[in-house]
Amino acid sequence: MKEAPKSGPSPSLEETIVLSSADPYERILEQLAMLAPDADLEDAIWALVSAYAEGVDDLCVGVCVPDVEGDQLIVRHAPRPSRPRVQDAARLFPEVLHEQIIGIPYDDGSTMHIGGDEPLDATALKQVERLALAIGSVIRRARHVARLRNEAAEARGLRDQAVQSDKLAGLGRMAASIVHELNNPLTSIVAYADFLRRRLEVQDVAAEDRERLARISEAAGRVLAFTRDLVAYSRPSTAVPSALSIHDVIERALVFCDHVLADSHVEVVREFGDIVPLHGLHGPLTQVFVNLITNACQAMSPGGGELVLQTAIEGERVLIRVIDQGPGIRPDAIDRLFEPYFTTRGEGGGSGLGLNIVQTIVASHGGHVSAANGLERGAVFTVELPIRA
Repeated sequence: MKEAPKSGPSPSLEETIVLSSADPYERILEQLAMLAPDADLEDAIWALVSAYAEGVDDLCVGVCVPDVEGDQLIVRHAPRPSRPRVQDAARLFPEVLHEQIIGIPYDDGSTMHIGGDEPLDATALKQVERLALAIGSVIRRARHVARLRNEAAEARGLRDQAVQSDKLAGLGRMAASIVHELNNPLTSIVAYADFLRRRLEVQDVAAEDRERLARISEAAGRVLAFTRDLVAYSRPSTAVPSALSIHDVIERALVFCDHVLADSHVEVVREFGDIVPLHGLHGPLTQVFVNLITNACQAMSPGGGELVLQTAIEGERVLIRVIDQGPGIRPDAIDRLFEPYFTTRGEGGGSGLGLNIVQTIVASHGGHVSAANGLERGAVFTVELPIRA
């Protein structure tokens, strides 16, 4: 609950100081006309309450309203010291004998409290109802302005997301074109290395030299297979879901992450269960585990550690856990990990889109992904996929 006790006019609303009319209703209208369209809700309510109570001795006026942030906003105008004469926790003014509660129009749950030593007469009650009407109008306007601001912020966020996605898509197309250009020389290296290796096998050439040539052919072939997979992986998928082995998907992701694993000094521990085939898309699911494995390696870098990949069946779902030995996830970040553009790596550390993409892909397969801290250290990411899509 947020209480806003006031003992004088708000310094940000100079118009509350000078009001010409002696009639309370006219002062309310005058003050209402001077309020800025985007005035703070608390200050606007205080301005109207002050305008009504100006010159009226021993009149207590209070307003209780759920504000635009969802908290309970309380504004009190109480000219006398708060010395409780009535024991009632629901009252705003226990220092007076009578307190009348009036509902504020246009906003269910908002109330106005009028306190004094004498009950309100008919004239005063009518004036108070007009004040409640003016406050209801201000609340309604404040909520509308808040809604417009939220919509504008969401629109800006979507626009920024579209720009960032376009940048990433352009970078992906550039990388795919570069990889495509590498395929031709790599194919030549593999072909010529195999040709020379076969020729040297029938000649009197040292075994060490033949082994070196075989390693050249093997390494070039591995890079060639990687670039071909990468081009296929980056191409928009037009495939329909089919039966696949989740272990094959994980192994393919590990191939993509080979250099990350080596640079981070991470050792992979496979704890694979007996898993039946799933129904899904090979490429997008590979992307899921590329992201999770890369994140785990970065969490453990540079000290390294073990990356445990577990698979098991629970009921009608396959569970895949990616467990690292990093520092774990901050408690204040766990609930936001899958939000777009949220990252814990600081400036320049990442785009904040990886886990959001993971969540989107897993959800498109009818599954669920979650994150938690390990019992002793590290983080655990759990991917649940249905056996039958």
